This record gives sequence, structure tokens and C-alpha cells, in this order.
Amino acid sequence: MNKEQVHQVIQLLREGHSLTDITKMAKINVMYVSVIRKLMVMDLLQLPAEA
Repeated sequence: MNKEQVHQVIQLLREGHSLTDITKMAKINVMYVSVIRKLMVMDLLQLPAEA
């Protein structure tokens, strides 16, 4: 998983897509998406919103 994929997952999460939709769009494992979402919820992963 590279930096661009992480940014893509974060953008899709902010847009409100479901975990399964994100895994299909980003073509990554659902566990990675789940961990990224958990870190966002816990405010441990803070990236500026890209316009």
C-alpha cells in the first residue's frame, strides 16, 4: 500500500462510501480500509482535506 492509495481511501471515506465499496474501488484489502477508518475516528491519522 502506497501513499497515493492511503489518500484515495481517506478521500473515499470522507465522501461516505462503505468499506466494501472502497475495497472494490481502491482494490485493496478490507482490513487496510478498516484500520485507516479506525485511525481517522481516533484522530490518530490527520491529513489535510484535499480540495
